[in-house]
Amino acid sequence: MSDTIVASLPRFSPLIAAVTSAIWAGIAGTVSGAPGAAPSSVLPVFVLVIVILAVAGAATPLPLISGAVPVRRERQALLAAIAATVPFVAALVINPDRWPGGPAPLLAESIPVFGWFFDGIMGVLPLAVDTLAYRLLFSGFAVFGFYLECVLIAAILYIVLRTVAAFDPGFREERHAEEEG
Repeated sequence: MSDTIVASLPRFSPLIAAVTSAIWAGIAGTVSGAPGAAPSSVLPVFVLVIVILAVAGAATPLPLISGAVPVRRERQALLAAIAATVPFVAALVINPDRWPGGPAPLLAESIPVFGWFFDGIMGVLPLAVDTLAYRLLFSGFAVFGFYLECVLIAAILYIVLRTVAAFDPGFREERHAEEEG
């Protein structure tokens, strides 16, 4: 039963991430006056969004190690990939505040790996900084960029694990023992 759940997660992960990002952008854009400065009543929703995106990001590249390692190792790798996202959570949560009337905030301060790309998109769009559309896009790009960072970290971890599993006969023996018993 749990093997089926682990195997079916990657198919829906990008869809889950897109829907979760849209929901958070809508909540953050309508409740707060500035991107990311939501009141404390929205904090549980933000934490839930971060957890969902970290799990979806870690599950998306899971087929990279499917069949190469035992299912137990897949679960351990998934947990390790989720734990590896902690620095990105810190970057997303601990970002500089924006002064009223100051320059527009940068996504690169919140999402260090893909922020420059989303900042370029935001710079090209003809949106004023303090409009609802700008806040919605900013929040959506911030959480979706976090998801992409989780996917990147998980993919690197899974590629390393798959490479190690290919060279280590212990992984193959463990897989066969798990299939038999």
